[in-house]
Amino acid sequence: MAKAKEKEPDITFFHPDLLEVPEDGSPPFLKGYRCKKCGQLDFPKMSPCPNCWGEEFEMVPLSRKGTLYSYADVYTPQAGMKAPYIVGYVDLPEDLRIFATLEGEVETFTCGETVELTVGELRMNQDGKPITSYKFKKAAV
Repeated sequence: MAKAKEKEPDITFFHPDLLEVPEDGSPPFLKGYRCKKCGQLDFPKMSPCPNCWGEEFEMVPLSRKGTLYSYADVYTPQAGMKAPYIVGYVDLPEDLRIFATLEGEVETFTCGETVELTVGELRMNQDGKPITSYKFKKAAV
């Protein structure tokens, strides 16, 4: 009897150490990593720890909301991306500044506004399939 071919996933996540999308339907979150030796929290995971050279970490779910520190509307895209799009830095309450794609329309963001984590397509891979990862969007009021 022929073995059934496994279906390839429709979604490819950019990197599993960055983002967790729980299967139980609870909200996705970014994964911070705290050094067990000195306590420094980083995103993404940096090994060894840049502070103490420790090599053991615990995963820490990061806040889903943050403050938009800066942003740029991009009109000349990288290969596989559709222009225009927006990138920016988001300050999280854990004293981390995260670089991210922003979901929304160009010329609509303002520094200092509250944004929240979402998951969406970043670009297409070389096989024409979407690469999905974290993004931030304007927070619901």
